[in-house]
Amino acid sequence: MSTSSQPDCVLLSVNAHLVQRRNATTTSNTTRNHDKIEVSLCPEQPLLPSNLYVHCPDLTLTVRPRVIRAVQDIFLLRVDIDCRPESDSSPDDADYFVYRAGNQRSPWLSRLERPHPFFHDDDIGLLSRDANYTIAVLIATGTPIYDLHIFHSENPANWIYRTVLVTEPQRMVPMEVEPAPWAGSIYLWYGILLCDVLRDEPTLRGVPLPVPLNMVSGNNGMGAELGCPHPFWGIAFIKGGSGNPDDCLKLVHLEATLTLVRGKNYDGEWSSSYNVHDWAVVTYTNTAMTSSFQDWRMDCRIQASDIIIDDKIKSELLQSGLLGPGLGQTLQNLVVSHPTPDISAAAHEGVVYLIARKKYRHPQAWVLAVDTRNKTLVGAAEFGTERQPYGSFMYFASDIAKYIKPDTTGDKRRMLLKIKTKHVRSSLIPERSV
Repeated sequence: MSTSSQPDCVLLSVNAHLVQRRNATTTSNTTRNHDKIEVSLCPEQPLLPSNLYVHCPDLTLTVRPRVIRAVQDIFLLRVDIDCRPESDSSPDDADYFVYRAGNQRSPWLSRLERPHPFFHDDDIGLLSRDANYTIAVLIATGTPIYDLHIFHSENPANWIYRTVLVTEPQRMVPMEVEPAPWAGSIYLWYGILLCDVLRDEPTLRGVPLPVPLNMVSGNNGMGAELGCPHPFWGIAFIKGGSGNPDDCLKLVHLEATLTLVRGKNYDGEWSSSYNVHDWAVVTYTNTAMTSSFQDWRMDCRIQASDIIIDDKIKSELLQSGLLGPGLGQTLQNLVVSHPTPDISAAAHEGVVYLIARKKYRHPQAWVLAVDTRNKTLVGAAEFGTERQPYGSFMYFASDIAKYIKPDTTGDKRRMLLKIKTKHVRSSLIPERSV
């Protein structure tokens, strides 16, 4: 049972801060080498980041702990404890912890005991089940048969191993999405693999995704070259609510009209970049989740050049430097990526979050909230400054705040940006915390 005073959706920052910050969400455990680890969460209203804080008093971590999966009241945290540089780190060097918000009880932190299967971040799914949880690792073998490893928290000493067959074949490689009671894997250019991990003999079922026509027909009919899908596609499972009783998959696709250029980047070094002329957001809904492409319904398509910005938000964006008064410094010229649907069932129907940068690979990032149904920019906030690969996530849309007691969220006096249910107001820059 969740509390009603918390936001339905927060933007959970993927990379944790290596600092101690105790509050009512703080809980602790030990690493496999018996070193203490303490984890705290500070939820904030969107579009501010909900930050995670990790403190290891006896370790000097060189790689920031990272949330690799988040669903309902729990998330899975990877902590590299061998203190090697990030470029040399391996999944085998990490300890994995499941954090549970508590849901009116005290929060807790549980470490996955070794031995456990070797896996990469994209191989894993997470399922919350009342007081318990399930972890599923799905590993491709290059055939319609996959290796499936299942962990149920009520039996922590035992991983279940199965080989599973795709009963409705799709050309897929595992990645992420977990609509309960299924754990799912997804490769966004092809489709989703759904698996009921609570059955004694689980099987895989494929759900295809609607590949955009320009990617099929481009390059003189040869189709576009498909790279990493994360900057362009986002997908989420939305639990049905009073306004929308059906569970569904929400898919967001980002299209961009751009020109490849070579010049000096923000550091003054010569590199390849892009001039963005316009971009568009396309949203889809799927309530049936069968093996048919026909299940997908396109909700809307909006061009950035058609998005309405009220004077107050526009003034703040100009003051921040994200937009400028000159040619090529408007909303449609921003480098945007990682479209993410809001996961609340009704309050923010049609809201999509986007990462925005002034230039390609610029470390300073903003989050934009676009109301796709009314073609308006309803919020914007500076989200963070960090160097990381272009395809990497910066946040998860999460409903974990609903499971935290009201007095444990961030001080609302520090929140200068808030999206309200009936009347949307926005202020760009949050007060800085010390």
